[in-house]
Amino acid sequence: MTTDCHNCGRTVADDFDLCHDCMATLVKNLERVPGLVSDILITRSRQDRMSSNLARGKSAETALPIRLDQYDQRPTQRPFDALTNELVTWARDLDALIGGELDAALDSRGLRDMVHRHRHSRRPDPASLSQDGALDAELAAIWLSLYANELRRHPAVAELFDGIEDAIARCRKAIDRLPELSYKGPCPHVSYDEERQPFTCSADLYVERGEDYVSCPRCWTHHRISDLERAMMREIDDRLFTAAEIERLTRELGEPIPAGTIRSWHSRDVIAPHAWKQADGTVSQYWMRRSDPPMYKFSEVRDVRNRGEA
Repeated sequence: MTTDCHNCGRTVADDFDLCHDCMATLVKNLERVPGLVSDILITRSRQDRMSSNLARGKSAETALPIRLDQYDQRPTQRPFDALTNELVTWARDLDALIGGELDAALDSRGLRDMVHRHRHSRRPDPASLSQDGALDAELAAIWLSLYANELRRHPAVAELFDGIEDAIARCRKAIDRLPELSYKGPCPHVSYDEERQPFTCSADLYVERGEDYVSCPRCWTHHRISDLERAMMREIDDRLFTAAEIERLTRELGEPIPAGTIRSWHSRDVIAPHAWKQADGTVSQYWMRRSDPPMYKFSEVRDVRNRGEA
């Protein structure tokens, strides 16, 4: 007996509501949920700003530590809550059908390790998320992905497929609406603890392009962007970086220099390396292996670019 796939309309020979290809797509999207959660966590830490004309921080009075929507919630919170509810509900439902001991699995270290291995964020962040505790949405998604055959036999697989795919799509849409933010270094504000000992806030500061001020999400101190950029330049100007590292740094600073351009300058003796980075991360003053990338002084690379523009 045959039927048509609920999602794509293909003929399904074994009479299930979902074909093998659509089930494979669902499993792949379930495995991507930890990466999606990473994007949401990074979005929250970067103040969840929805557009460049909302709370831009042009004055110290308007900047907020987080961006709230018209419902007084973070813009990613509602779709993320819906995703968590959808995944946990279907995981509980499947567990009741197959007796998969879901509660024991959710508490197991093995499932949490699988979650961390699937955390591949689209939005790189200096602070690693690999040590964050696994959230319910991630655990339920990875657990469900392990039971592809059982999911396909679920009597309500069509409703399950639509609910999970729609929830994932809403989360992706909420993240994609957010503008790219650039890193402006750690918050330099100095406070004092209960014993009157000074400590630096050091929370990561991110801003949208074109902003003049930023508010620290931890201590609420307001900073002028130009001051932060000058401090960053003083910090890194005399440090050594590989061409790939310089490309990432200059992109964050809004003045990208492609790694290929830096290598071209090197081949034409416009700039010279000061050291080489070895495979174990150590820096050597001498070139030892062909695979060791050369390291350049950041200020010298910027000077060459500035001369070329002039």
